[in-house]
Amino acid sequence: MDTRNLTDYPDELGDLLGERFGPKKDRSQPTRYRAAVCMTPAMVGLLREDDFAAFLQAALRADTASQREGAASLLPQSFADHFAGELRTRLGPLEGADGRQEAWHILLALHAILAPDLVGPSLRCASDALGNVRQDARRLAGVQAG
Repeated sequence: MDTRNLTDYPDELGDLLGERFGPKKDRSQPTRYRAAVCMTPAMVGLLREDDFAAFLQAALRADTASQREGAASLLPQSFADHFAGELRTRLGPLEGADGRQEAWHILLALHAILAPDLVGPSLRCASDALGNVRQDARRLAGVQAG
């Protein structure tokens, strides 16, 4: 399934990210939260659904590995190094499909903009939204087949 054909997903992702990271009525949120709300949906328009899921999972693993290694190693690998390795393992070269290089840069920027303790929650939020849409699509397919 191609995310560009899933019109509900960008809306759901935007709603979830806005709910978790967007401005609250009682206080303004830092610009970094607005970046998460705006930049992550931009990746949806660039990548196929499976690639988007792979990017999110690779970024989560890279974030965890770079944080864990940062305190334990004299020469820790950066998030970008871990992320590149994860993507090569899961998807092959970035040049293999349209949108991957652009999504790579968006995710690196997002990682640099968000506070370290917000990267994981932001990526998990996007992954949860994708999982919800996949579940809804399977449910809808079952209803239409029945």
